[in-house]
Amino acid sequence: MKRLYCILVVLLISVQLTQAQRLSLFARPYTPTFDHGSIRDFLNDINLNSHIFIEYADNFIDTGKIITLRGSPETIGAVLQQVLADQKVNLLEKNNKLILTPSPIPLPEDFFISWYSVYGYIKETVSGEPLADATVWQPDRQRGTYSNNHGYYTILLPEGRNVIYLSYAGYETHRMEIDLKASTRMDVHLTPKSEIEEVTVTPAPAATEIEENKASKEANSYDIILGESDALRSFYMDPGVKNIAEITYGMLVRGGSPDENVFLLDGNPIFNPTHLLGTLSIANKTSLKSMYLYKKNFPARYGGGLSSVIDVMTKDGNMQKWQGEANAGLLAGSFTLEGPIKKDRSSIMVSFRQSWINPILRMLKSGIGVNFYDLHFKYTQWLGKKDKIMINGYAGHDEMQLHQNYSNNQQRWGNKAASLNWNRLLSSRAFINSSFNVSNYDNIAGFRYTLYDSTGRLMQNRVYNTYSSIRQYNLRTALEFSANNNVKFNIGGKASYTRIRPFESNVSAEFIDQPGDFEAFPPLSFREMVLFYENEIRPDKQFFFRPGVRVSFYQYNDFKYTSWQPRLYAVYKLDKHNQLDFSYNHMTQYLHMVTNPYMGINSDAWVPSTAELNPEESDMVNLGYSYRDNKKLNIYADVYYKQLKRVTNYAEGKNLFLNTANWGDNVQLGNGWCYGFETKAERNTENWYLHLSYTLSWNWRKFADLNNGAKFPFKYDRRHEINAAATYKYNKNWTFSAFWMFATGDVYSLPNQVYPDFDDAQQISDPLAPREYRLIYHSSNAKMYRTLPYHRLDVSASNYHTLGNHVTSRLTAGVYNIYGSPSQYVYDLEGTLGKRSLIVTTKYQFFKITPYVSYTVTF
Repeated sequence: MKRLYCILVVLLISVQLTQAQRLSLFARPYTPTFDHGSIRDFLNDINLNSHIFIEYADNFIDTGKIITLRGSPETIGAVLQQVLADQKVNLLEKNNKLILTPSPIPLPEDFFISWYSVYGYIKETVSGEPLADATVWQPDRQRGTYSNNHGYYTILLPEGRNVIYLSYAGYETHRMEIDLKASTRMDVHLTPKSEIEEVTVTPAPAATEIEENKASKEANSYDIILGESDALRSFYMDPGVKNIAEITYGMLVRGGSPDENVFLLDGNPIFNPTHLLGTLSIANKTSLKSMYLYKKNFPARYGGGLSSVIDVMTKDGNMQKWQGEANAGLLAGSFTLEGPIKKDRSSIMVSFRQSWINPILRMLKSGIGVNFYDLHFKYTQWLGKKDKIMINGYAGHDEMQLHQNYSNNQQRWGNKAASLNWNRLLSSRAFINSSFNVSNYDNIAGFRYTLYDSTGRLMQNRVYNTYSSIRQYNLRTALEFSANNNVKFNIGGKASYTRIRPFESNVSAEFIDQPGDFEAFPPLSFREMVLFYENEIRPDKQFFFRPGVRVSFYQYNDFKYTSWQPRLYAVYKLDKHNQLDFSYNHMTQYLHMVTNPYMGINSDAWVPSTAELNPEESDMVNLGYSYRDNKKLNIYADVYYKQLKRVTNYAEGKNLFLNTANWGDNVQLGNGWCYGFETKAERNTENWYLHLSYTLSWNWRKFADLNNGAKFPFKYDRRHEINAAATYKYNKNWTFSAFWMFATGDVYSLPNQVYPDFDDAQQISDPLAPREYRLIYHSSNAKMYRTLPYHRLDVSASNYHTLGNHVTSRLTAGVYNIYGSPSQYVYDLEGTLGKRSLIVTTKYQFFKITPYVSYTVTF
């Protein structure tokens, strides 16, 4: 199969090269000495007055037919196009000679026409910011394309006069007329509309591929969480994407765990892209340029996760003038500032956000303390007209304390990332993007376990501290090459090195927050090499398919693993409103995230694949349908089936965080499978945006040592989920929004054994003294219970007004969780020695009924 795929690729390339050589002959300049004559006269004139010789026989060509040339053709191809029109001939090229042979049918209408590339960058007029996924459309021949993430586009058009249209949501459509005689670079600037009445993203009719789950910069106000605009939360509106707030990065996609999602910020992998334990993302909306979620059609350039890829690109920075935005809300304050260092040549963008909610939490006596910040930095420099350098940096940090009842948790975690990115325009049809990235994630978690007996007497007071970190270096490059409007190549590779300090522990009387205070544990490091190749092929106006393959070579110590990951995405347009799509993806993940079940929340650690702990893999098939009408009603539906191999689970009753070399024995591997149905409907009118989505899913796991080897529901198995949102634009100053969600309960299991912990690692000196032990909860089966359904309603209103020249503002007020629905998804166990009792509690909830107000100024 692999050999056949390689042969097909070689044949495809050879065909394209042969076609390019033939077209180069037709593109040679030639001006006829007359414009009226027989076919024989024109062919003889070409032989006499050009460097190409044409051989033919009179018996199958009507050489006496009189031809009058139209216009002023200036190439051999342009002349032959008119001279040989409707003649039943075939054409062979050999040694700079054209041979005409008999054929049962005439040559295609465009056979002799020379085609040239129109290419360049699509940017915003006001700022010079490149526009990702802008549409380029030529209506005469029904051809179209999109700009890539860096604003680069290329389209192949016939010589002569062409009219193309360039458009982007929220911007005026630009009409461009060009008389093509050679490949031409055209950088285009699109002008924002004076008043954006609605936000829609409509692909060109010929561009059949659907870019699913796209979060627009002008996303509606339902993505506002307590006054903080958060584009990542707009993905939670889509079917198949679930949010488990108040755990580390609580995003679940199609039955997968949180660690099966890959989050890329300007190409940098971010291992925990959230604040407030999943409530808010690190993506500050004012600094975003584009944001995509892939959950069913994974291009070959992406890998490393089984469930989803989120690709986030930040702004390059305004190259025309200085501008900014400042926001003050209930949770935090933020600002973004961008502007040119040298106009049209270099720019800088800085964005910062700092939380300030602690005084309110103390006033409410919530027992919770939180603090976080974000810092984004980007410097962009053009080196001539073909090269662009971008330097990106990000730093973010969280601190949290929980003091509730008998538990006391403290967590500190943060990300740091930097990248150097180089774009180069190689030719009219080729674009290359290369980068070097480094990303670092640290997590310190402390859990104070205080145990009292039935009289309230203190039995035990210990703090279990853990530290984990992961650092990754990546060097990658990707080439985009358009052979023609119907065939595009994407080729690239990546080399990465990852170093992990996974689970260093310290048991003490107090919390420890310095990495140097933990015992040294030998770091775990691995290397990975990746090559990827894919085609985007459009054989006709109805059919599009994208075959690809990703090959990765992994090494951890003496363990080596090679993974072939084929991908396929295909779309068939039934008519201008309806289309079907199909996708198949094989994914491989080398990193496993494991969670200590005895350390409270946010006690996660990453570990690499080993000879015993093999890489996780998945196979997924998806069949989708979409409908779009002229009244801007969009309907989507998907059915999918995903099989998971070698997913991880904790070996019950064991503790990973004990600085032992045999840590792999405490993690067990199993299998899983997920399947379901998803549907979504959206409607845009002049004043309304309406959204409704529904998910029906089943998520199963199976481990040899659990539930007697029988399958059981995954803990995040929610059978039904509904999301509904509405935004009403009352006038140009006021908008009103509401968001409601409903989801059936999660699955959890209660332990069937409870026993005292006599582990020396917890520094127990006398196992007979009852005051010196704590309870261990052990589950040997998987008897499952379901929590109650969860539902929540959020409402908000926004007022837009002008403060002066080029200064606008927005005042937003609303209520989060308006009827105070309690959290149903985060559970804990409390126990007492005297009564030998266990209680399931839902105490970890940051926000119940929470009114908020925020104010944003753009200047």
